[in-house]
Amino acid sequence: MGNKGVLALRKQLKREQLQVVWLEQHLPNSRQLNSAQQRVAQLCVLKCVVESAALPTTNAATKKSDAEAPLSL
Repeated sequence: MGNKGVLALRKQLKREQLQVVWLEQHLPNSRQLNSAQQRVAQLCVLKCVVESAALPTTNAATKKSDAEAPLSL
């Protein structure tokens, strides 16, 4: 997912969170609130997955020279 996708995801999450706040104030026992809370939870998980996938991973043996280097203690 590119930068535009990540930004759109964050924007959607923010919108859904505001919807949950409004529903909690005005319709606390509604199905809409339950659905909105589920969407927020799903978007939070998706956001975490996308952000963790975007982070560079560090691997000790990423370069050929590193992999072939002798181990010394």
